[in-house]
Amino acid sequence: MTVASPSDSPLVLRGMTWDHPRGVDGLRACSDLLLARHGASVEWEARSLLAFGDQHIADFARDFDLLVIDHPHVPDAVDSAALLALDDYVPPAQLARLEQESVGLSHASYGYRGHHWALAVDAAAQVSVFRPDRSDGAPIYWSDVLALPNQTVLWPYKPVDAFSTFATLLAQLGSPLAAPERILDRERAAEALELMVRLAERVPDWCARANPIDVAEELSTGEDHIVGVALFGYTNYSRAGFRSHLLAYDDVPSFDGRATGSELGGAGIAVSASTAHPDLAVAIALTLAGAEAQAGPYTSGGGQPGNLRAWRSEARNRETANFFRNTLRTLERAWVRPRVLGWPDYQLAVSHVVHDALVARRFDDSTLRQLEALADTHLRESLS
Repeated sequence: MTVASPSDSPLVLRGMTWDHPRGVDGLRACSDLLLARHGASVEWEARSLLAFGDQHIADFARDFDLLVIDHPHVPDAVDSAALLALDDYVPPAQLARLEQESVGLSHASYGYRGHHWALAVDAAAQVSVFRPDRSDGAPIYWSDVLALPNQTVLWPYKPVDAFSTFATLLAQLGSPLAAPERILDRERAAEALELMVRLAERVPDWCARANPIDVAEELSTGEDHIVGVALFGYTNYSRAGFRSHLLAYDDVPSFDGRATGSELGGAGIAVSASTAHPDLAVAIALTLAGAEAQAGPYTSGGGQPGNLRAWRSEARNRETANFFRNTLRTLERAWVRPRVLGWPDYQLAVSHVVHDALVARRFDDSTLRQLEALADTHLRESLS
């Protein structure tokens, strides 16, 4: 693989990530490492968290060399020829090592049609969060959550997050979305929606417009709430001095106490098919996903790594109130959304149906029929 020599004038590549300290700061903290290894740097731009979840990669890939992406977007990006297949550039043994060092199925989630399209640089799943100065821990069971006093618990359920909780609950109930034998289990979907309606009744109304960052901000700066559930974790809030109150994270609530089925999130670094520097871009992606960066400047700089060596690091756990140690079980038992064409549009459509039911505090057969119809419209052909 041909890359720039450290003695050359630094070449600046363009990268796109998402707009939060977790999404940007860790990458920028690796600048010195990239200069030392590759004689190059990356100028990172950031898009909103909403765009990260909803926008198609092909809409912006042509303007960048490196892209931080969400794994369900891979099939549509591949179909649009927006990404380079990394296994065309990286020896199998090197990819196998990264897979071995991956947190749960984070690395595997970027595989599609026999090729690998991104490297896990960020790992996340729906977990719980609490104020350790006001609580002894997070709820273990969903029954514990429902037993908490009204308004003390927070749960973000704007449409995209409502979808994530819906998917988590279905996986925990043993009928994950888009399983080979059934795209949607109507009976289990009703059970999931019933629990979500009950939960929506117990949290403040503003949670209908909130994402996990909003909940973490409220918990870490206010005094009215103690616990947040079914939200993606952010190590930043478990770092001393980030906000006025430190937050602690723990496993996702579950029905059996085993913390299985949480929707896997996180992010991977991909290389745009439009880059003029494919070898260098791939080499930089490998460095950013490797243990040296991930357990070093990436995490200490504010990133949330996808590499297991960082999650096992005593130093990184000390920096984050044991965020990694406390949530690793959830990550290792997480449910991975399928990589199929049309998934982003399906997820967006389902999220609004579920959200409408939560805002109305009710659902009926027509809600379930809508969910079944969306599966047929967006996924039937891809999964057949």
